[in-house]
Amino acid sequence: MLGEDRCGDLEALPDVIEVKAAGAGDLEHLLQEFTIEMRAQFDLFRRLRAGAESLIDGADEALAKLARADIKAATDAIALIVRTLEKIDALLRQLERDRLDAEERLLEARDPEILRGEVEALIVARVEAAVAERLESAVAARLAEVAGLAEGRGPP
Repeated sequence: MLGEDRCGDLEALPDVIEVKAAGAGDLEHLLQEFTIEMRAQFDLFRRLRAGAESLIDGADEALAKLARADIKAATDAIALIVRTLEKIDALLRQLERDRLDAEERLLEARDPEILRGEVEALIVARVEAAVAERLESAVAARLAEVAGLAEGRGPP
């Protein structure tokens, strides 16, 4: 039962292994696809194990023996799937760390003068925004004061 599924997976494996060399984006996508497939396999083996457990309590000893063997095989497959998912997770985390490291190296390699100019531009933009906000508040307050004078409400 399990051997037939494994043979089909092994035949597809060499193609998959060659795909990972294409690039980090492709590898990440491939690992996500593997995760989805492993989850489906996990659910399948869990259902197989549950079905086999229901046969153990039956009157037929030979059927119960086969059910126990299926339970063992399903449990082993689930353990392998869990280890595989842990490896996939570790690889995805490593890809993310590598991506962040590469971005950091790119930032460190940039010309300091260009970075200084970008920081200065950010500072100027924030100062202008703060000044515009204060000016808007002051103008609104002054307009309210002028409107009050126009309505006959003078200063106290």
